[in-house]
Amino acid sequence: MFYKQSPFAGRVVSAEATTAYQPQGLGKYSEPKPGPVFENPMSSSSGISGENSVRHWQDTFKQSKAPVYLLRGTRDKVIYRGLMGVLPVGMGVAAYYYYMMSTGKLKRKER
Repeated sequence: MFYKQSPFAGRVVSAEATTAYQPQGLGKYSEPKPGPVFENPMSSSSGISGENSVRHWQDTFKQSKAPVYLLRGTRDKVIYRGLMGVLPVGMGVAAYYYYMMSTGKLKRKER
């Protein structure tokens, strides 16, 4: 059994399958016309210059036993260790302000 919303009363009423799946205001579905087909969208004529390096990075990630976020070398290790060093500082500041707010010691500045 199929249902649709009645345009007159606004209630849900039973309906035939063709009317339930084609509400008022929508026309018949027509197939889209096929557009141009490109043989190789990543070719050099598409405006992207340089070599496609996906294969290189796939091989790099498959061979290594290190976590993915540390595979690109020293720069990644510096960023990772820096963030892990700053994380406890941020957590400490947040905990300090939560404590100050919960005990009522943090006063609002008057404007």
